[in-house]
Amino acid sequence: MNDGIRLLLGFAAGGLAVAATTLLAERHGSRLGGYIGGLPSTLAVALLFVALTGGSNAAIRASGIAPLSFGINGLYVLLFVALTPLGFYWSMGLALAAWAAAQSAIIVHGAPPLTFSLAAWGICFGLCWLGFTRWFRVAPQPSTGLSTGAGILLLRATVSGALVATAAAASLWWGAVAGGVLASLPVVFICSLFIAYRRLGLAFARALAGSLVFSAVINCTAFALLFRLALRVLDILPAFAAAYAATLLAAWPLYHLHLGSLSDGASPGRDEAPDR
Repeated sequence: MNDGIRLLLGFAAGGLAVAATTLLAERHGSRLGGYIGGLPSTLAVALLFVALTGGSNAAIRASGIAPLSFGINGLYVLLFVALTPLGFYWSMGLALAAWAAAQSAIIVHGAPPLTFSLAAWGICFGLCWLGFTRWFRVAPQPSTGLSTGAGILLLRATVSGALVATAAAASLWWGAVAGGVLASLPVVFICSLFIAYRRLGLAFARALAGSLVFSAVINCTAFALLFRLALRVLDILPAFAAAYAATLLAAWPLYHLHLGSLSDGASPGRDEAPDR
């Protein structure tokens, strides 16, 4: 797989993920849309590329960064929700600045041991769970009944895919550790939340954030670990297929668990924060 094919796959995976997330959220509510958006897309492409170009050992090393990186992604979305009284753009900008600072520390200090990465993931996930279910009590949003034309969906997919491809290109230039970090760049989160905000309002974007976090922090981390294990006993493509299939099989019962995980009571007044 050459660099051009990787960028093309990143473009396709990111674009399809954002288009599917926003379309399903509009038609079926924030829970299903966010959960689908959190399934492995750009991460899967990135790890497959690492394996095909650098070998199984390189992919095994890169996958060890995923738990920590996606734990940080979860905290980024939680911070975004916490800051939404400041308005969408301020909360998104400040949350992204915090994300960049945390992920930069990984690049500077190098990939941590897997045990540290998993322990940090557990702490981050616990904070996200408490934040969305106890502290902010973000209410899920129902279907809006809005219809979206094919042209709008294509535009969403194109713009989002271009951003993902740009992140993938940067990972090619800056080395393996930076590539592992950039593989978890929350472009799908950013694009999906921005579209939800512009199309459906801040309350819907906050609700979508909870589902995205629950899905991505669990499912993307699970895929990275399953791929890591499968590479020890299978060739690259069979290992990738087995890991992705196992992730999807586990995602279905996890989605039903998710149906009862987020509180139906939103914090009074928070959803109506003006954008400034």
